[in-house]
Amino acid sequence: MDWTNIFTMLVLGSLLPFAVPGVRFQGIVAAVVIAVGAVFAAVAGVTAIVLPAGVTVPAGDFVLPEMDAIGGVFALAVAISGVACSVYAVGYLPGHATGKNQVQTGLHFAALVALFYSMLGVIGAKDTYGFLFWWELMTLSSFVLVMFDGERKEVLHAAVGYLVLMHIGFFLLLGGFVAPQGGEAFFAGRGMTVPAFLLFLVGFGLKAGIFPLHMWLPVAHPAAPSHVSAMMSGVMIKMGIYGIVRSALALTPDGIFAMGLLVFVLGAVTAVFGIARAAVQTDIKRLLAYSSIENIGIICLGIGLGLLGRSVDSDFLAYAGFGGALLHVLGHSNYKTMLFLGAGSVVAATHNRDMNRLGGLLRRMPVTGILFLVATMAICTVPGLVGFASEFVLFDGLFGAITRGEMVAVAVAGIVALALVGGLTLMTFTKAYGITFLGNPRGCAAREAHEVGAVMLLAQVLPLAGILAGPVLYPYIVLENADVLFGARYYAQPMIDRMWIVEGVMAGVVLLTVGLVFLKQWLNRRAGVASVRRPTWGCAFTAPDKRMQYTASSYNRELQTMWGDRQREATSSALPEEEIFPAERAFSTEDRDTTARAVTHWFAHLLRRGTARLALFQTGKTNHYVLHALVLFVLILILSLCGAL
Repeated sequence: MDWTNIFTMLVLGSLLPFAVPGVRFQGIVAAVVIAVGAVFAAVAGVTAIVLPAGVTVPAGDFVLPEMDAIGGVFALAVAISGVACSVYAVGYLPGHATGKNQVQTGLHFAALVALFYSMLGVIGAKDTYGFLFWWELMTLSSFVLVMFDGERKEVLHAAVGYLVLMHIGFFLLLGGFVAPQGGEAFFAGRGMTVPAFLLFLVGFGLKAGIFPLHMWLPVAHPAAPSHVSAMMSGVMIKMGIYGIVRSALALTPDGIFAMGLLVFVLGAVTAVFGIARAAVQTDIKRLLAYSSIENIGIICLGIGLGLLGRSVDSDFLAYAGFGGALLHVLGHSNYKTMLFLGAGSVVAATHNRDMNRLGGLLRRMPVTGILFLVATMAICTVPGLVGFASEFVLFDGLFGAITRGEMVAVAVAGIVALALVGGLTLMTFTKAYGITFLGNPRGCAAREAHEVGAVMLLAQVLPLAGILAGPVLYPYIVLENADVLFGARYYAQPMIDRMWIVEGVMAGVVLLTVGLVFLKQWLNRRAGVASVRRPTWGCAFTAPDKRMQYTASSYNRELQTMWGDRQREATSSALPEEEIFPAERAFSTEDRDTTARAVTHWFAHLLRRGTARLALFQTGKTNHYVLHALVLFVLILILSLCGAL
């Protein structure tokens, strides 16, 4: 199927929601349109990866969109996340769209369809014009989706900031494509110069959320509806990774080492920064947004390791780096989509994102709680789930580099960074799950919460299938086809076997523990020993209260002090002296990312200085404006005569 037909399907799919009455039916139409494209994209993606070059599926050219093997990996991620988010919107948006008319909801679903197909367009683009067209459509459609609650000031601020930064990235990409050996090398897969790569790295890095270009991500994700947050975090930011991977694979040999080291360091810093910021958040969606920055860092660390391996002709390092990065793309798209959808269910049931006001939701929302727990275990890289495979490959490559004597200093730094990230991830998500779902309700909204509808629960089955089946399927899709994907000729089976050995040992430990628990219970019953339940000792407190629980703010207070008190801004209302009977007062703290503020402040300062100088030409006199136009025409004439135009 030609990409012109994809555009036709996009146009028709975007118009259909406007022709259907009712929010739910609009969502069903959008979900069907996305599901049809997702099936074709997933089949085309897997086919592009596993079939040898030149081998095609019978009649496949008339049905399946054309893409290469790298695009196939990302198409598979987009297909899974896209279907899950569109189905979730059918159940979520009717309760979220109070006060919206049919045109507004129709525009939202049209933008959702446009975002899905524009990502497929980016993956399948074969020239500069097509790539930039789909890239801009992806930006504009996601902007419309974030703006759904634009009447709120914070949403408007987040959406406009996102749009501005994405267009800065667009012009950087434009510079990369017009640079010598830029656009041609990007699509040919070879011959890219270092200046062009740096332009692509910054332009794509803005979309991916690499530190310190991450400032839009933790603001826009919480502002958007939950299914939009899930699609943006699950797959849209991966389009930036897609561009970085293609650019990295096209680098010339003389620039591979330096650029590989740069990407590796950026990845390590981004991963540590993202999870350290996530650990101190109290807003559950903001926590997940910072966690996405961390996972983007892990992917970039793998890309950097792969480039360093290519620089020293080590297929083993290239295999572990690029293989781990692409596995993480697939795995993260599954569990982060599921986490955001689970967070959306919590918000829909409690109308609150502040974890300090949640708690005890597992009893009230058992299915959501169990699904969120599985996704939490996956992101914490529990063996047997999809998150384990990618980080195992990266660790295996880093430790293997030390034993082989290749890039030892880099490997040690990578191991330290990944170990630190792993520990902080475990702390962050035990907090996210424990504070939200365990304990006692900390507010009326949590106490009165109830399970969400079947459609919203059903939407999480597809990413759940990826989490459970991914450890088996994804390594064979990526690692067994490493030669086709990134040109690393290394035998995959030993690494897969080592991964299965570790997972088998861990499974044996779990089974042994469960068996011992059941054996103890059986022996107690046989001996007639009755279990006696007593209240937990509470340091001599005889009347436990919900206020004695850990909160999201106090759970990791020590880590918060690392950022300093200036990271949090307190808001309170003063008590005037003349008020005899004080009314109710409120106190709140807001976490501020001073790193992002420093970057934006620097840019805003430069922008103000530039516009102040341009203001000299704005005199308000017509004859001056006519003179400006005359000077411009004369300049164009001179350049034309000189052959410069």
